[in-house]
Amino acid sequence: MTLVLSAIVIVAVVAYFSFFYLQRKNSSEIAMKKEQVNNLVGSSVHEEILSTEKIRLSGESLTQFEETKQNYLYMINHKLPQISEHLAELVEANSHYRFFEVRRELNLLDTKLENAGKLEKETKQNLQTFKKSNLEHQKRTKELEQKYQNLRKTLLAKNFSFGPSIDKLEENLAGIEKTFDSYSQTTNLGDYVKSTEILKVLKKETALLENAIKVIPPLYRSVKNVYPEQITEIKEAYDKMSASEYGFTTDFDKKISEIQTLIATNIVNLSELELDHAKETDQKIDQEINESYDELESEIKARSEVEGKMGTFEKFVAHARKNQRELLIELDRLNQNYTFNHNEMENAKQLDEDLKVIEQELADYQEKIKDKERVVYSATKEKQAKQIEKLEAIEEKQAKIGDSVQTLWNDEQEAHEAVRQFDFDIHSMKRDLEKLNLPGLSKEYLDYFYAVNAEIDDLADKLDQVKIDMDEITKLLIDTQSDLDVLNEKTNDIIDSASLTERLLQYANRYRLRYPEIAQSSDKAYHLFNQSYDYAGSLELIATAVDKVESGAYKKIEDEYYANKTSTTSK
Repeated sequence: MTLVLSAIVIVAVVAYFSFFYLQRKNSSEIAMKKEQVNNLVGSSVHEEILSTEKIRLSGESLTQFEETKQNYLYMINHKLPQISEHLAELVEANSHYRFFEVRRELNLLDTKLENAGKLEKETKQNLQTFKKSNLEHQKRTKELEQKYQNLRKTLLAKNFSFGPSIDKLEENLAGIEKTFDSYSQTTNLGDYVKSTEILKVLKKETALLENAIKVIPPLYRSVKNVYPEQITEIKEAYDKMSASEYGFTTDFDKKISEIQTLIATNIVNLSELELDHAKETDQKIDQEINESYDELESEIKARSEVEGKMGTFEKFVAHARKNQRELLIELDRLNQNYTFNHNEMENAKQLDEDLKVIEQELADYQEKIKDKERVVYSATKEKQAKQIEKLEAIEEKQAKIGDSVQTLWNDEQEAHEAVRQFDFDIHSMKRDLEKLNLPGLSKEYLDYFYAVNAEIDDLADKLDQVKIDMDEITKLLIDTQSDLDVLNEKTNDIIDSASLTERLLQYANRYRLRYPEIAQSSDKAYHLFNQSYDYAGSLELIATAVDKVESGAYKKIEDEYYANKTSTTSK
């Protein structure tokens, strides 16, 4: 029983303190919200509305201000009193412990007070915007009025600088004045929304006029003074140069007429304030005039260069012609005795044709100068440069052809000397073989010997012809020399093999009685030597047999032979 009573007491105490806590918390929040309401009611927005009402507003600006003011006053006079009354009801409810109801209503009031705070902030911002717009428009009005006055002064003071554009400029200035008056009236009435739109138009019109006043004077000065003076200068220079036999690729009379038409077109562009077209046309006129100056100057420089180089050029042509005559004479002379295999004659004739073209072009130029005809010197300069380049190539080819045929006679003499040497060498081989008194020579060797000898005779016959082909002879010389070298090797092999065989056979005689195999090998070697003329085979057979009974005997005899041969040859 005691425990139950204790539990009841504890629950009662907890409930009491809980109610007390919730009541205090709600009371605190209600007080905070009352303070929020009082702050909103006592806001400085009231004074700002009053000060804004003193600004003259009209039109859409006035409508926006009235809407802003009414929204704010409705909040102050209706919504906030309702919130205050509701808070008083919540105080009563809270004192009767309707805590959950109070909590729910306080949450709803949070949203209403938050919206009220936003409205107050927006109202302040809108009022500041109205005041700022008033100041901005006052400032803009003064600035634009100053710009207008400056533009007016410029047009009045410098109207001569605008030429045909002055009427349109004054017309535009009058339009700006009309727009400015409309802007001023709208601003004075306080319709800042409408005046903002007018201000945009006014800014654009003023900027266009300012740009025109800046751009037109240099354009007008060009078409009025600069370009006409330049055209006069170009025409005078053209007439003077034409009288001095200058020729041109451009029809200057036509070009000058076209430039004058462009100038007239640009005057119309300026009078209509077509400034983009005026700039484009001005650039085209400037380009055409500069091109004309460049061409005149180019022809003067080209004439100076052409005439300065003409003396040297004429000598160059004459020198090339002299070389060509000598080359053709030399080719004709050599062609009597030699065959040309590299188109020397055809190439020389082509050079002659190329040279004739250059000579004819030079003659045409000289004829024009003599007859005082007009000459386009820039084209002549370009042609002269190509002619000089071609002359250099002609003389280089002349020298190359000349060098290629000049060696023919020397090559012929060297060929004769080579054939004499070949004949001497082959007879020397024959004599060297005859000195050995050999029993005979193999058919293979004799066939090769006679073939080489026939090659040498054929070479001699070709060199004795009236007209010889040195290319063919050179190839035959190379082949004959190669075959002669092979023949020399074969001859030396026979001489060495035969000489060594004879020595070994004599050396083997000391072993014939003691070694039957030596006697047998000697007999076979004699047969190969005397009957078959196989001197290499005979040497190999007897050398092998001797080395079997006396190792190193062949090497010793061979060394002595070659040592003695070298000594004899060097003497």
